[in-house]
Amino acid sequence: MQQDNNLQQNNVRQNQLYYQPYNIVYQRKKPEIKLSKRDLIFALIFFAVSFLIVDFVFFHGFNLGFTITFFVLFSVITVYLFDVNTKVSAFSYICGAMSLAGAVTFSIYNDFLVNTIMLFLVCSLFGIYVCSISGSIVNNQGSFRMLGEVLKQTFVSPFSNGADIAGAYTKVMSKNKLSKNVIIGIALSLPVLIVIIPLLAGSDAAFENLVKIVLKNIGKYLLEAILALIVTPLIILYAVSKKCSKNKKKNEKSKSKGVIQPPVTISFLSVISVTYVIYLLSQLAYFFSAFSGILPKGYSYSASVYARRGFFEMFAICVINMVIIALANILTKRVKGKIPVAVKAVSTFILLFTVLILVTAMAKMKLNIEIFGLSKNRLLVSVFMVMIFVIIIFYIIHIFLPKVSYMQPIIVICSAMFIALSFSDIDGRIARYNIDAYNNVKIDSIDVEYINSLSESSLVYMPELAESSNHKVARQARIIIGKNLNKNYRGIFDAENKTDKITYKNNNDFRSYNFSKVRGEKALADYYNNLSDDGREKIANQYNFDNGDFYYDEERDIYESYSGDYCTEYAYDEKKDDYVFLHRYNIYDGYDESDESA
Repeated sequence: MQQDNNLQQNNVRQNQLYYQPYNIVYQRKKPEIKLSKRDLIFALIFFAVSFLIVDFVFFHGFNLGFTITFFVLFSVITVYLFDVNTKVSAFSYICGAMSLAGAVTFSIYNDFLVNTIMLFLVCSLFGIYVCSISGSIVNNQGSFRMLGEVLKQTFVSPFSNGADIAGAYTKVMSKNKLSKNVIIGIALSLPVLIVIIPLLAGSDAAFENLVKIVLKNIGKYLLEAILALIVTPLIILYAVSKKCSKNKKKNEKSKSKGVIQPPVTISFLSVISVTYVIYLLSQLAYFFSAFSGILPKGYSYSASVYARRGFFEMFAICVINMVIIALANILTKRVKGKIPVAVKAVSTFILLFTVLILVTAMAKMKLNIEIFGLSKNRLLVSVFMVMIFVIIIFYIIHIFLPKVSYMQPIIVICSAMFIALSFSDIDGRIARYNIDAYNNVKIDSIDVEYINSLSESSLVYMPELAESSNHKVARQARIIIGKNLNKNYRGIFDAENKTDKITYKNNNDFRSYNFSKVRGEKALADYYNNLSDDGREKIANQYNFDNGDFYYDEERDIYESYSGDYCTEYAYDEKKDDYVFLHRYNIYDGYDESDESA
């Protein structure tokens, strides 16, 4: 009987429809962004900072105005984001301090290339500092992942949260009656100001002049306000996104699992290593006769050939090797959570070979500078080679001691090196080195035009070159001095006043102030004023020669002036230390109008 009942129940169950339950997926809810009246106040402050950026930087360049603006932005962001409950590492404070130090260089030197690199460096250090004080990154991550997190928090997070931040501001403004009342009060005051301001201007001359200045520049101020309205949302998105990232879990270290099997990595690196071993053996041709057959027939080994050949190829090999080793260690699968010993060994060999190549490249560069003089590219490349050496050393340590942070010391040391270099007056040092090397006959010639192509720091040395015993060098320097003087003092080389002294006038706008520019211009003005009347006339004549209807024949070192059918020539007279009339001839039949010569 019991069996029949069970069989009947089973038949009923089979005839019933079976509904599979839904798979409920719980999505992680995005944290709500909550703002307060404090955020509204800071929004107005951010607008003021944006106006400062537009006026001080966009309209007056990267000079003292940029330094002031960056310090203001740094202070405002720090006050807005700083929280005593957020643990900030010493590394982050160092990055912040170095960003401030880097910003100071913009008001001292006016080197476009160095300032461009410095701008990138200052922004990067500032980004690390901001992400740290806001708790957006894991400070104890000492690997490349920290840089990736900073980039994400700088360029991705602000815009991904843009809609939520805008909604949060709308919500807090709708709840805050004070903000509405303030806007209404400002709107009501405008008609009254239209009546009051003209009356005040009529009662006081100083205020009247101020109103005239404002009205004269009203178009510029409106343009700056519009640009500030464009910049302000960017600053707000960046600042608020950092503030709202404090609730994330910290101290989560992401470990790379890798995707490449260790044998693949070992084989790849081994082939590269064997190639480098063969390269090292080929170098024995320079030292042992048994290997001399490797060298081409008639090959002459000299210092100049050694200095010129292969430097940039070596530098490229150093960079490629670092990229290869970094990718190999990132992408290789771990064995029991660790990089295989064979991968570490081959990686270390390649890195040590890179150090050898780097030392050789540095020796080539040193010799190159000693033979051909110093240039900005040679100096910067030398500094970057030292930075690569620092990176290699810390990465080798990291390979064998994975827990040791390598990114933080690399950032601090390399940043400190470049900031210190930028404070050393790079262009001035280059000019000084080349002039001393030329005067001491360490280099055969000096490129005056190259020195002039540097920033205003090099102008300080033009007076010294203008007094050179080599009249071609002196001529080039006088041309440069004349062009710079005429740019700042229009008409000083006119016939009536070309020997008069000049009064140096600095740009009174502090936003455009730059120390090296002021120093260089003042040095030329002082040099010109300290010359005798004949000396000032020589500068004026040289300027008129090179900016008038004259053609300079560099091969013959003479000036030619064409007028009608005649050509007049002027040649350099060593006794008079000036260009004097040589002769004048008919350009068609060669007939000399004068037999006078220098």
